Amino acid sequence: MPRMPAIRPIWIVLAIVIVLAAWLASGMLGSPADDAAAESAPAEQTAKPVSVAVRTSMAAPVWREVELNGRTAPDRAVTLRAQTAGRIRAVEAERGSRVAEGDVLARIALDDRSASRNEARAVVEQRRLQYEAVRKMSEKGYQTRTDLAQAKSDLEAAQAQLAEIQQDIDNTVIRAPFAGVLETRPVEVGDYVGVGDEIARVIQQDPFVVRGDLAEKDVAFVEPGQPGHTRLIDGRTVEGRVRYVATEANEATRTYPVELEVDNPQGRLVSGASAKLILPLEQVQAHEVAADLLTLDEGGDMGIKTVGDDGRVAFHRADIAKSSDERLWLDGLPDTVRLITTGQGFVRAGDEVTIVGDDDEAAGGGAQKPAPTADDARPAPQAGDAESPDDAA
Repeated sequence: MPRMPAIRPIWIVLAIVIVLAAWLASGMLGSPADDAAAESAPAEQTAKPVSVAVRTSMAAPVWREVELNGRTAPDRAVTLRAQTAGRIRAVEAERGSRVAEGDVLARIALDDRSASRNEARAVVEQRRLQYEAVRKMSEKGYQTRTDLAQAKSDLEAAQAQLAEIQQDIDNTVIRAPFAGVLETRPVEVGDYVGVGDEIARVIQQDPFVVRGDLAEKDVAFVEPGQPGHTRLIDGRTVEGRVRYVATEANEATRTYPVELEVDNPQGRLVSGASAKLILPLEQVQAHEVAADLLTLDEGGDMGIKTVGDDGRVAFHRADIAKSSDERLWLDGLPDTVRLITTGQGFVRAGDEVTIVGDDDEAAGGGAQKPAPTADDARPAPQAGDAESPDDAA
């Protein structure tokens, strides 16, 4: 039986390669009509502009503000310490109570101080009589000037001793240095205090101050006496005036401490609470916009998108001059712009767009109203009033 000739594997591989190449070539080659249809479809899609709504905005003067993280503090706060040693024999004010300037807060026992004062008074009287006698004898020539000087020195030494004892007695009474609140009083009747021990702490509640730190770029616009306001943690806003601006920066933070003085007649402000310190810096031309119109470009810069006269989108970097809960005032924009209020998320700078209308309500409101006319100022007719022929017309 004759043997079949063997088929070499290389021929099988070559056959498979030729078939695959022919199949791939058939897919890559197409008719000109198919190619034109494929190219025209995306061209038609990219050529159709995106529809957006816009609002014409005109810049208006507004004060650029800086908002700082602040903290409240009393105008004055002092810690009263014992200037003489002894036992506390009486406390005259409770913690948290309001005190007037000069009110007694505590008393230290006199012990033998009264007796020492009486003794010193007697010595002063004795030295005074001796001085008078020596002076008269000196006038008659029976005493030298040296004797007179010694008698005068003895008298003055006795008077100084009496004054020192009297000062020590006065130091046994601890008084409020100014009107305020007795914040702490760590001593009770019977406690022994030494010189320098704390007896009480008094804070002045009116006025109060709010402290913050200004950045280097803003410190030149703030000066003592200018107005400002603070927003407290409970939502209240309190007006005040700047009373202090540092001229030397904090070496660690490179910021400048600033203080706003505010009235606190009812004593409702508490020390150490967080607050927002808002200070006006300079007047700029700014556009009022809804907060949700602010966006970022591809580079991460903050700004807003507008439509130019050529119908193309432009991105403008903007700085926030002022802000509220829902509104922003942006400077750095042209005086008049057409803000994109709807569709800004679907377009980029340079895109051609189609303007379909105004959409202020969707953008959060804030469209600038025209100046009032005489008709706007006229009061509305009351119920029951008859219309005039002109009104009916």
